[in-house]
Amino acid sequence: MRLFSPLPPLCALVVSACLVCPALAGEKDELALTLKQLEHIQASLERARIQANQDNPARFYFDYSRASREVEIIRQGIARYLEPSRAQPSVPVNVAEPLRGDYRREQR
Repeated sequence: MRLFSPLPPLCALVVSACLVCPALAGEKDELALTLKQLEHIQASLERARIQANQDNPARFYFDYSRASREVEIIRQGIARYLEPSRAQPSVPVNVAEPLRGDYRREQR
């Protein structure tokens, strides 16, 4: 008399493997969409920078160059994740300082 059949655990393993593949594809699709959105953000930042009057003697202004650099760092990180380089060692992004998220600057 056989109490254990290997078929149910094997079926469960196959089903779970099939469920993981679409999840990974969904993640990559979402990250690819994020890359496109980051491109739009870069374009919006550039348009806003052009329209902004940085010669204005206002005490505070938006630091477009820092925001643009940080968006680019995020974009590069996602792109590296989506297309990992297997043949060559990964070259880390040269980040002099961590992302700050603070884009308000004071005139001196």
